[in-house]
Amino acid sequence: MIGKVKRKTRHFVEDLIRSTSQDKSLEKIINQNEVRIIGLKRSGNHAVSNWMMKQMQGEVFYINDVGANENPYREKYEAWVRSNCAKNRERLKQESQGNFIEKDYLIYSYEDYELNRITNKNFANKHDLYFGKTATRYDVILLRDPFNLIASRFKKGNFVNQHYLGTKNPQLSVVDLWLSYAKEWLGETQYLEYNRVFINYNKWFSDREYRQSLSSQLNLEFSDQGINQVKSQGGGSSFDARNFHNNATQMDVLNRWKNYADNPSYREVFRNEELWNYSQEIFGHIPGTEILKK
Repeated sequence: MIGKVKRKTRHFVEDLIRSTSQDKSLEKIINQNEVRIIGLKRSGNHAVSNWMMKQMQGEVFYINDVGANENPYREKYEAWVRSNCAKNRERLKQESQGNFIEKDYLIYSYEDYELNRITNKNFANKHDLYFGKTATRYDVILLRDPFNLIASRFKKGNFVNQHYLGTKNPQLSVVDLWLSYAKEWLGETQYLEYNRVFINYNKWFSDREYRQSLSSQLNLEFSDQGINQVKSQGGGSSFDARNFHNNATQMDVLNRWKNYADNPSYREVFRNEELWNYSQEIFGHIPGTEILKK
């Protein structure tokens, strides 16, 4: 705890010094495009972000699983130092200090966070200080249908004693967060203010024309490269690990729910009528899932 307080104090001083000494340098555009991906764990975050990067041209830099309200470069640099990992350490150090490298694309992801934390105004005001100035920004919400999402989280051990917790906020369940993302998707809330792109993971996985449409929304040159790769982050697929690497579209990701259809703890999650209603609105009827209501 003492170490954390010291780091926070040091960060505050560093930010204060930089904000008063780098006014001119912060006017320069560093990121031509910035893609902020928001999703729940086991929603295909790594698959989709990898596929996006394969459609991007030029200098691309990706930061995985960023902490809410944190300078992402500084957070990752300090994590690498603590773990004695050399990957990108010097680059992260330089960028955390404001010595930014110009990029065609900066892409980073938030997992299992509430939208109001991700879009915190105080943090947003420090955007250029932490990320560098950006020409075009995109906000991406990635949503997977709740039946297969919850099954994958069960498989990965994210559920404990029949309580569907496991998010970054112990007061919120996965269902709470899923519903909040669905409401943003349907326009009932308006947390995201930049170019908004909503990705239906089910359609992204199964429909090439849908992926082409998404590329167009992100102003990317569509090639569909990366669609068959299984990334190592998070251990790959909850059910198949990386056994289908280079053949990912053969995985049965749209029927994971069937593995838990008889599990009482799993079925308990779907006693939530609101969850059914929003799933129907976004994903339509998923054949067979009606047995979970019996």
